[in-house]
Amino acid sequence: MKTIKVKELEVPIEVIAEVAELLTDNDITNTITGVDEDYEILFMEVEYEKADNQVIHDIEAVIEDFHADDDEEK
Repeated sequence: MKTIKVKELEVPIEVIAEVAELLTDNDITNTITGVDEDYEILFMEVEYEKADNQVIHDIEAVIEDFHADDDEEK
């Protein structure tokens, strides 16, 4: 039996294309659940199996890198 994990992601609009590419290239089910009031963050729920853990980590790294770069510019 395969265990499906669910994770909520907060994806900055500036990196949505890169995140979308990782999701589609790896056939990861995702649902957009909302957007922040400034339309800068997209809330997304992803469903994945243990075998896809690395892809989820890669997505989180993209988001973290964006925030790190954004912090350096301030």
